Parts: sequence; C-alpha cells; structure tokens
Amino acid sequence: MGELLRRRLLAATATVGTVGLGGCLTLDPAVRADTGDSVVFEELSTSEPWASGYVRTSVSLADDATTSGGVGRLNVIGEDGTTFSSTALDAGQTSVTVSVPANTNATVVAVNTVNGSVVERLPVRTDGNRLV
Repeated sequence: MGELLRRRLLAATATVGTVGLGGCLTLDPAVRADTGDSVVFEELSTSEPWASGYVRTSVSLADDATTSGGVGRLNVIGEDGTTFSSTALDAGQTSVTVSVPANTNATVVAVNTVNGSVVERLPVRTDGNRLV
C-alpha cells in the first residue's frame, strides 16, 4: 500500500471515528453574535474547516475587559442551561479560544471571579453545513 493511500485511509478512519463518538459533523462552521453594544466582547469567529459536537471559537475581548472590567472567566452555557465549557482569563488578556456547542444557540457569560457577578451575557448561534 502506498504511503499516500495509507495516510488517506488513516485520515478517513479518524474522521469517521470522531463523528461516531461525537455526534454529527458540521462543515464550514460559523458562530454568530451581535457584539455591537458589548462592553466585554469585540468579536467572535472561527476558522476551523469542520466541527463535531463543538465549535472552537476565537473570542476578542475589549482592551479593559480583564483589567478594570473585572472579567476573570468566560462560561459557555448551552441551550439547555448547563455549562458547556469554562475558561479562566488572566488580567490583560484580550483573546481566548472557547468551545461552543455546534448547531445550536448558547450564551457566553463573562464573570467577575472576585465577586462572582455576571459582567455580561452574550447570546451566540453556531451553524454550518451539518452532515448526519
């Protein structure tokens, strides 16, 4: 078996295994959020060519979000109200990657970890070309 054929077979097996374990496969996933009035969030985007179960989402934060804004954690809450992912932030951090559930609505919650208050809630929607 040629090396190229072997690599393609391994890649196909890995993809099928991932879809089998993680649910459906989404090609060209996208994340949508209105950050126009946000004091914490500048932009959300993704550049992954596919997703299975969740979308790796790049989040750009306002320059002062983790300093004077007090944000120390981003929680992603799924449509069912449970915490899907949680990511700690350092003071001065202005970008982070979070996991958002694929093909559904969710909310990214910016939390002040000093006093436990919610600084901002941002509704998001992920979608793409879903393959079952």
